Amino acid sequence: RTACGRGPGGGGGAAPCLARVAQVVEDEVVQYVTPFIERHITATDWRRREAATLAFGSILEGPSPKALQPYMADALNLMIRLMRDASVQVKDTAAWTIGRVCEHHILAITAEQWQQMTRALQPGEPPEAEGVLLAGLKDEPRVAANVCSALHNLAEHCEETRNNPTNVLSPLFVDLARALLACTERPDAGERNLRVSAYEALNTTLTNAAEDTKAHIAQLLPVIAGRLEQSFAMQIVSNDDREAQNELQGLLCGTLQVVTQKLGQLDREMADRLMQLFLQVFGSKNSTVQEEALMAVGAVANAVESEFEKYMPHFRPFLCLGLNNYEEHQVCAVAVGVVGDICRALEVKVLPYCEEILQLLLRNLQNPALNRNVKPPILSCFGDIALAVGGNFEAYLQVTMSMLEQAGMTAMDVSNPDLVDYLGQLREGIFEAYTGVLQGLRADNKGPKFTPYLQGAMRLLHQVAESCGHDHVSDDLCRAAVGVVGDLAMTVGPEFTRIAKQEPHKSYLKVLLKEARQSPNEMTQQVGSWATRTVSQ
Repeated sequence: RTACGRGPGGGGGAAPCLARVAQVVEDEVVQYVTPFIERHITATDWRRREAATLAFGSILEGPSPKALQPYMADALNLMIRLMRDASVQVKDTAAWTIGRVCEHHILAITAEQWQQMTRALQPGEPPEAEGVLLAGLKDEPRVAANVCSALHNLAEHCEETRNNPTNVLSPLFVDLARALLACTERPDAGERNLRVSAYEALNTTLTNAAEDTKAHIAQLLPVIAGRLEQSFAMQIVSNDDREAQNELQGLLCGTLQVVTQKLGQLDREMADRLMQLFLQVFGSKNSTVQEEALMAVGAVANAVESEFEKYMPHFRPFLCLGLNNYEEHQVCAVAVGVVGDICRALEVKVLPYCEEILQLLLRNLQNPALNRNVKPPILSCFGDIALAVGGNFEAYLQVTMSMLEQAGMTAMDVSNPDLVDYLGQLREGIFEAYTGVLQGLRADNKGPKFTPYLQGAMRLLHQVAESCGHDHVSDDLCRAAVGVVGDLAMTVGPEFTRIAKQEPHKSYLKVLLKEARQSPNEMTQQVGSWATRTVSQ
């Protein structure tokens, strides 16, 4: 059965079964599989070569690097050679296997092997001088799609070094970006999900590239914007054409979001151009496109900050449509996130739009048809708005506090782990809302305005403290709760201090603060220590 496999999906059920065995048995599986690989990897029958390649790829997750180390160098050299095999099936599976090596054993790849895989073709050189992964992007769609996955996995490993002056992507960046962009425009890029895979690999490469690539990334911005402009001129004569246009526009908006986030700032002319394009994209009725365009607008808001004000009259209707779209809850969730981006960008300048946005958020919280996972971010969004408008939030204080208190009374079956997680997220969202409200009022010396709502906040703190030690309180929830304790002490002042010294408040606050100070998370420890000092003062 294994010998008749067809690429990564081949081998019938044998390949995924072998992969599961490797995950469970770990190191022990190597001694049983390597003889099969060695026997067939150089066979004249392509089916046997492909089966051996598939077997090697299937055991890469599970065994330790030490167990695979004796075989890795030779095996990867063979994979590189098989990327030029006469059989498409063999090349396909070799590309998939290289992707698995990049995902699970990237440190085993030598500098020479990287060169053999990613070397760019120089003028006058024969095609075989090009690295096998770059060459593979021009191969059959099935091969190219697996190469994209391999490049995505390579870039994923650079996440922790993306803020460094340079990283391993830097010398490869220009050639990788150019090759992936070319791949997205192949006439057959619609096959095997190739266009999507190429844009995903490009986006991960852009996201995790180091500081020394920013000049190159900036050059991509007008290129991608130009592609989005051209997409509106696509000839649409069928539903398939419309779907292809929607997919392309969604991918381009996604890349523009990534580039904008990476650059961190935009000049006025480019910001105008991008916003004009995104507003045009909102004319699509496709939820995926709208999601991507909303996130791209959020990135523009973060980049231009207060200058985003001029776009709000034009963007407001589309933001409200997104917030109203409870049936496609992912669009609604993204719209909620964009409200937070806009609040941070505009600060008090968001005030003219607050009432409408708050009404939509309150309606969503009360809507039983809205997916429950959108509700914690909505609660947190109230904090973003309050922090942005400061003391002006006083006008919305009564209705917001009533809603937060009501949400705080939500009870769940604690024997159901999913419901426990949701309850934790809900409470975390409530505390984030309290934090924004308290800090916003304090900034404009209106802290006493919170006093009538103090008991509601204290009730929720008490509930969370009672859950401490029962695995019902995540570190994030604990940190959010003690953050509110500190903000209450700083904002409400003597009235909070008086209540905090009385029972039962004194006891449960002591439990919460101790839980935070003893957390393994350094940030939670710091917040716990700060809140303890603030309360004691």
